[in-house]
Amino acid sequence: MPVRDPMGGEELAPEVRFTGPGRYIVWMAIFTASVAAIALSLYGPLQAAFMANPAINGLILAVLVIGVIYTYAQALGIGPAARWLLRFRSAEDKASLPAPPALIAPMASMISHTSGKVSLSAGSVRTVLDSVAARMSEAGAFTRYFGRLLIFLGLLGTFWGLLEVVGAVGEAVRAVTESSSGGEADVMRLMSAIEDPIQGMGTAFASSLFGLAGSLVIGFLDLQASRAQNRFYNEIEEWLSSISRLAAAGPASAGDGEMSPAYVGALLEQTAETLDRLAHTMERHTRQLDTTLQRYAEDSRASQEETTRALRDEIRVLIRSLQSRERGGE
Repeated sequence: MPVRDPMGGEELAPEVRFTGPGRYIVWMAIFTASVAAIALSLYGPLQAAFMANPAINGLILAVLVIGVIYTYAQALGIGPAARWLLRFRSAEDKASLPAPPALIAPMASMISHTSGKVSLSAGSVRTVLDSVAARMSEAGAFTRYFGRLLIFLGLLGTFWGLLEVVGAVGEAVRAVTESSSGGEADVMRLMSAIEDPIQGMGTAFASSLFGLAGSLVIGFLDLQASRAQNRFYNEIEEWLSSISRLAAAGPASAGDGEMSPAYVGALLEQTAETLDRLAHTMERHTRQLDTTLQRYAEDSRASQEETTRALRDEIRVLIRSLQSRERGGE
């Protein structure tokens, strides 16, 4: 809701709050604690499954821990950025502020160089938002990679275990076949020999269990971190929209029905920027058109030369034909 100035009765820009990631960190902590409680309640079966392939399963757990820590860091990184923006908005001396966090460093560099009251053009606002979105997208790409890596490691461990099981079954069958006499005792010996590999086959899928479960954990934490980033991005967008030049210029018309000078100045400045971008675009298209016409001229010249060469060859053939006829008539 817009706020009215108690002195003049004008509508002021709505107060934008930078809330930070507190709510989403709570959800992430509750989910992590629930997963840890379930893992502790299933400690025995999980330990047996882990010992089926300690190397790959240990690597999966290490990647999971790193991914969880990185996801928490991704969400917690919003807090310092939000606090810096709050201090920037209320600070009288912008130069006394500490260095901004990496998440909003390009935006802070742009808005810190404005003199007096912060006022940005529409194009500058879009550039600032794009820089913040690029930083957030880069951080989310690493988190998604951790989830895919966990699935890959799970499948790798499963296939590794299946290869060992198949090799053990082959050795058991070969050992029984060498001492086979064709009786019922050989069948019982074969069943006893492959019993352990068959039981171990179920344990071979433990890597997939750890990989998929870890990917599920990383996916939920990444979802909450992305929600926190999107909310912070929306708050930045609302704040920048409220301090853009057209918004800072005030209403389009004054009380007597005339256009506000500040609004007209901001509108003219934005129009100049639009015309400048249009001029650059037209210049680029003109260069492309010149290149296309030059290429077309070269192709036409080559085609004309080829046609002239073919016509010259045909004339020569015709002259030789006429000369041969004249010699034949004589």
